Amino acid sequence: MTLNPVCEHVETAQGVPLTVTGVAQCKIMTAKELLTTASEQFLGKTSQEVQLTILQTLEGHLRAILGTLSVEEVFIILYPISNCVCFFSLFLL
Repeated sequence: MTLNPVCEHVETAQGVPLTVTGVAQCKIMTAKELLTTASEQFLGKTSQEVQLTILQTLEGHLRAILGTLSVEEVFIILYPISNCVCFFSLFLL
């Protein structure tokens, strides 16, 4: 599942507002314990509700990260990442 987190007008550590967009590839983990937890979290939810929950979680983490960085750090740390393929595991516990 491909999700596109968007954070608009998020303030950096210096108080500078930024708008950041991203792309996240999400997949179901096969580890039994993690799958059990995810099943409990999402039992009875539609596919769209699951996607929205994951998207909102990603956007929250992205906002939290941006809030700790200066503008310079955003370009030094995050810009190079945007130019390569990265894999992230998301655990919704």
